[in-house]
Amino acid sequence: MRILLLLAAIAAVSQAQTDCSRGACYPPSNDLLLGRGQKLHASSTCGLVDSEIYCTPYQQRRMKCCPCDSRNPNSQLAHTVQDALSTSGPDRWWQSKKELNPVSLQLDLDDLFQLDNVVLSFKGPRPSAFVIERTLDNGQSWLPALYLATDCQRTFPGIPTKTPLSLDDTYCYTLPPTGEDPYQDHKIQFSPLRQYAYVPASKSQKIEDASPLTGLRVRFTELGDVPRPPGRALSRFYALKEMRVMGSCMCHGHANRCLRDPNNNLLADSIQVHPQCECQHNTAGVNCERCAELYTDLPWRPAVEGNTHACKRCECNNHAQRCRFDQAVYEASGRRSGGLCEGCQHHTTGPKCDQCVQGYQPNPNSRMDRPDACIRCVCSADGSVNGGRCDDSTGSCLCKVNVEGPRCDRCKSGYYDLSPFNHVGCSKCSCSPDGSLSDVCDPMTGQCPCRSHFHGRTCDVCSKGYWKPSLSGRCQPCSCDPTRSYSDTCDQVTGQCQCRPGFGGLTCTECPENAYGDPLIGCKLCRCDIEGTLPEVCDRKTGSCLCRPGVTGTRCDSCSQGHCDSFPGCETCPSCFSALDAQRQNLSSALERFSRRLPSGPVGDGDLGNFGPRIRALEASLTLIQNSISLPPAATTQTDDALSQLNKLREQMDKINDDLSPLERSPGLDSELDRLQALLDKLTLDYKVKKDAKDNSVNPNNSGSLTAIKNAYDESTDAAKKVDASKKPLKESADTRKETMDLENKVQPGNIRDLDKLNQNMASKPDLTPVAKQVCGSVRTEPCTPLVCVGGDLCPPDGTPLCKKGEVCVGALPQSKRADADVKDVKDRLDKLTGKITDAAEMLQQTQETTNQVRQSAEKLSNKIKKTRDELEDDLKETRDVVKELKDFLSEPSSNLTHIKEVSDWILKAKLPLKLAALKGKLEELKNLAASLPDSTSVLKEAEPQLEKAKKLLQEAKDARDTALGVKADVDGLLTGFGSVEGSLSDLEDKLENSLTAIDNLNKNLTEAKEQLQPAEKALDDVSKLLQPMKPQLDELTSLLRDGDQLAQDAQDKADEAEDEADAANEDLLTLEKQLDRLKKETPAGGSGGDAGPLGDRVAKLKNDAGALTNTTDNMVKALEGKADSIRDLQAEITKQSTRLDGLDGTLQGLLTELRKKGKLLSNCQG
Repeated sequence: MRILLLLAAIAAVSQAQTDCSRGACYPPSNDLLLGRGQKLHASSTCGLVDSEIYCTPYQQRRMKCCPCDSRNPNSQLAHTVQDALSTSGPDRWWQSKKELNPVSLQLDLDDLFQLDNVVLSFKGPRPSAFVIERTLDNGQSWLPALYLATDCQRTFPGIPTKTPLSLDDTYCYTLPPTGEDPYQDHKIQFSPLRQYAYVPASKSQKIEDASPLTGLRVRFTELGDVPRPPGRALSRFYALKEMRVMGSCMCHGHANRCLRDPNNNLLADSIQVHPQCECQHNTAGVNCERCAELYTDLPWRPAVEGNTHACKRCECNNHAQRCRFDQAVYEASGRRSGGLCEGCQHHTTGPKCDQCVQGYQPNPNSRMDRPDACIRCVCSADGSVNGGRCDDSTGSCLCKVNVEGPRCDRCKSGYYDLSPFNHVGCSKCSCSPDGSLSDVCDPMTGQCPCRSHFHGRTCDVCSKGYWKPSLSGRCQPCSCDPTRSYSDTCDQVTGQCQCRPGFGGLTCTECPENAYGDPLIGCKLCRCDIEGTLPEVCDRKTGSCLCRPGVTGTRCDSCSQGHCDSFPGCETCPSCFSALDAQRQNLSSALERFSRRLPSGPVGDGDLGNFGPRIRALEASLTLIQNSISLPPAATTQTDDALSQLNKLREQMDKINDDLSPLERSPGLDSELDRLQALLDKLTLDYKVKKDAKDNSVNPNNSGSLTAIKNAYDESTDAAKKVDASKKPLKESADTRKETMDLENKVQPGNIRDLDKLNQNMASKPDLTPVAKQVCGSVRTEPCTPLVCVGGDLCPPDGTPLCKKGEVCVGALPQSKRADADVKDVKDRLDKLTGKITDAAEMLQQTQETTNQVRQSAEKLSNKIKKTRDELEDDLKETRDVVKELKDFLSEPSSNLTHIKEVSDWILKAKLPLKLAALKGKLEELKNLAASLPDSTSVLKEAEPQLEKAKKLLQEAKDARDTALGVKADVDGLLTGFGSVEGSLSDLEDKLENSLTAIDNLNKNLTEAKEQLQPAEKALDDVSKLLQPMKPQLDELTSLLRDGDQLAQDAQDKADEAEDEADAANEDLLTLEKQLDRLKKETPAGGSGGDAGPLGDRVAKLKNDAGALTNTTDNMVKALEGKADSIRDLQAEITKQSTRLDGLDGTLQGLLTELRKKGKLLSNCQG
């Protein structure tokens, strides 16, 4: 009993390890060395270079020495490392060189495997110490798995000898003693799981931490001890008779089988363990180390007992084939979902492909997990805030701030230029408040409605011949003189006309710049310093210089009071000027008092002929100063020198006065005189200061006054030099003026004659009437010159009717007005066309939805037909089975007659749910409906080109609209282009009407198909309802037959039992008869019957029982033979009744064939 329980437990564990549905599962183990013998290497092998002799014990107290020669691996004397494989055969082993230490065996697996067990069968002296190591990086680093030694503390100091209690620990296993014969075979087994048996961790965790490896190494570190008999010493070496590395592919608990690698042909037939796992739990990779495509919604984890940790499918709504795991998303979801779908199809986007891409919206007639989940948005990508996407809940378009319309396809009133690069959609109309009739512009071009004499997109520019003053809101005529200007165009800001040479002024009726006078008589140059004048230089009539602020003088060539810098700078004086100016005023008052004592001053300011009196007044002032101040000798001498210099200056001035013409005046001399006057004022001021100082000082010092007088003298000298230097410029100026006057006298009379002649010519020519016809379409016939134009307007007045279509339009102005009217007409037609395009787009969308509905109805009907077909097939199969069972039941000889009669009565009394003719009628009706159903494939195929044609026509409409707009912008080719535009618009309208008609027809066809599908569905439902009542009757009949079968089986069993009993009775009867005969022979002939009485009675009784049993058996056989005819009659009747079912079977089969054909047609409509 215990053995059975143990076997059951082992079987349960084995099943749990291979059943991946319950948790972690692992492939079965096998020898990793098989097929990988070339991957096993030894650091030392005997006899590779030359034959070597090894001596080992032989029997008792004897020694056997044998050679090792591995130069030929196939030799019987060779002991290569491949001889340690389990397939190498008997009497084969690996052997190292003698007395060599350490020696290692290394297995390179190249792929990740799971290690279950290592078996080392030693031949010869067992090593005293060795280490089993594993690598996870193909030999770059090695991890000790187990230390083994006869003396662990001596051989591996510091390594624990107790069983580890942590998966991170290792230990040293103490080898058992070898006994008396160290050369006998020894077997060592190592299991990574067994050594961690006491670690509190699950098996899966132990496998993950201790079993993975890409290579195995056994490193022998100490040779085993051997006896040392006298004479020749025994050899010490390492030898392995067999090495097994049991393991499987490393699958992290996600596979129970390893797959063969079809690309690796290296000993593929001999390899027992392949690295490729047959991954389950939705994992993938050679080692099931990652989640499969589209199953990265949860992080990958190895399977554990009781939990598969299966990778979860990303919820991509059937729109993506792959996804990736994102740790941040996983953490944010509360560690429930971290998959991000990639490569979303069917116009979807989002982390779960649950949103429609830009330009598409959710399909209200579909689900998000279907291919038609998103349909194209009708929102304008330029005018909606999210690039054409619709609102997910309402399906409406979200317009930008300055955009309106159900599709966000037009600018609001007062805005224009719908653009995808404008974050508010449209730009605000910038109509000029002065030049525009309103603040509403054209929504496409931005053109504002302009007032008279204004033009430009914003109506901020005056028309040709007009200009707008800065403070005025209207455009004024330029009023340029027609003869003195080049044209009637003037500057838009200043109103300045383009004057001909010799003319100037705003309207070219005055002298040019830097000149004055009457231009018809002759203009004179302004005598002004241009650096000190305003832009007009001088008054155009009087010639007076127009000085700029801070400048004064007749020629505007000196700085005015309060401006201290030298000319032409003339900057404002600093704040200290006010104090000096007050002193100057005081000095002026003092000079006025002195002036009453002096002779009369000059006759007039600037009189070049009266310098003498002023010089004498200056000398008198100096004399007064000299007499008033008591100077030291040195100062007196300096004062005398200054007076002497003043006298000389007076003489020079007198001489200059004599040389100058009394009729000529030079502004330069006035400035010099002003400077002298300023010097005098300064000296007067100094005089007052010194006088006050003398009066108020006990010890006066007059050196300051002398210094001031000396400075005044120096300035006077400089002024004299400048006067001398001005003689030559004055003379050149006089000569130039004389030459100019002479030239004027020669040229001016001719100019006057030319002007008079020009006035006379302009009275008779040029005739402006032909030009007016070409420009404004004038109907005038009389001549019209610039000076004489009588007899009506030169051009038709405003409000004249435009040229009608078909009439010849004469004149550029009427043609432009007609072109403008045509532009407006085209714009209106384009607006209407845009509305039609929008309506067509809506109809296309509705048609697309209708097509989807028809497709869904066809799909629904196809599925329904398929379901009904399957149900009919099941019913037919069940009916056939029932008929077969019925026939078998009736034909079975062992059937119970009573039950046969019961089944027969039920069949005869059973009534079909409807007459056969009614069912055939329904089936025929369904067949006719199926035949009359429209071929949805052809309907949809017909719809596709119509839809494409409609889309193409819509695109042509948009292109034509753009072309029309382009022609509207091309003013030069406007009239020529309007003909083609009108033709294009007409053709476009015709195509659009045809497209709308095609869409209507398509909708009509789809509606008819949809209407014809409905009666087919109804008829199919009727047939299903008619067939439903037959199902219970078939079930009841089946139950009866099954009961009959059971009864027949019971009867058969009883008959067999009776037959067996009869046979046994016959045998007993024969035995009794034999015994009776034997008894009769043994009984004496005349013997007494006292002893034979009881025996005779028993024999008689047995004989009677046998006879009765024989009679009963005969009666039963006769009864069965009597019922045979009745059973055959009943069987014939049932067969006749089943013929009706066979006819129904054929009818249903034909209906199924027809339904399959129609279902196949409908199923092809799904694309």
